[in-house]
Formats: sequence, structure tokens, C-alpha cells
Amino acid sequence: MIEDINNYRQNHPSLVANDLEALVPEREVVLHILKYRGINKWLRVRRLLIQLKSRWKEQINQLQQEKRNHKKGSKEYYKLVGYVEALTNCRQQIRALCHSPRDVVFPDSPRDFGSFCELPFDFPQRPHKKWFYKYDSGIFGEHGIKE
Repeated sequence: MIEDINNYRQNHPSLVANDLEALVPEREVVLHILKYRGINKWLRVRRLLIQLKSRWKEQINQLQQEKRNHKKGSKEYYKLVGYVEALTNCRQQIRALCHSPRDVVFPDSPRDFGSFCELPFDFPQRPHKKWFYKYDSGIFGEHGIKE
């Protein structure tokens, strides 16, 4: 297998504990640290965001179907058009966040975060799923360090 960060499994604390087992023999200590530092929470939130994105896609498809049952130009038709548009924008934004690069280098201190952990001001309403790859490389260079 090619050594690429995108080929590694993710999203479970036990994977991190397995990686650190040679350094910290007590696997439970690593799992305890991950839990109390909030890593477990964010791994769960990431999974939930992915599920939410899928639900929104189902809702969008259902609303598109429902829209076909209404006369174009009717109040109900335009209400559905607006709802589909808003839901699609939200889904695309969550999708871009979920597809953001894995290989970011976190600053050592929260004082050094700067714009690293801020949602960009120019984040579009409907970004491409790989939007952050272009944005991050333009601002932080290829190693995640602000140039």
C-alpha cells in the first residue's frame, strides 16, 4: 500500500491507542487521555456530521420529487425551491468540512492558531468538496505552516 495519509483508517480512538501502544504500554491510559481531551467527542461528531450530510441528501431528493408534484409558479413550488436551495447550501458546506485535508499540522499553542481554526471569511455558500485543499495550500503552504 502507498504511504499516503488518506489511505489510513481513522475515526476511532482505538486506532490511536494501537498506534501509541509501543510508547505507552497501557492502552487504557491512551484511551483515557483521548476521552478527557475531547478527542472521542470530535471523532463522534465527525461521524454524526457525515450521517447528517447523508440525511440532508435524502431530504433534498425527496423535496425535489415533491416539487415535481406542484405547479411551477405556485407558492408551494417556490417554497420548496427555496428550501432545497438552503438545504443544499448547508449540505455542501458540511461536505467541504468533512472532506478537508487530514494532514494539517496543528500549532503548538492555542496562541499560535491565528486563522488556522477559523472558518474562512470567504467560505462559499456552496463550496466544492475539496475547497479546503486549495484554500489551505494558498494560505498555509504544503506543510500547514503559515508562510
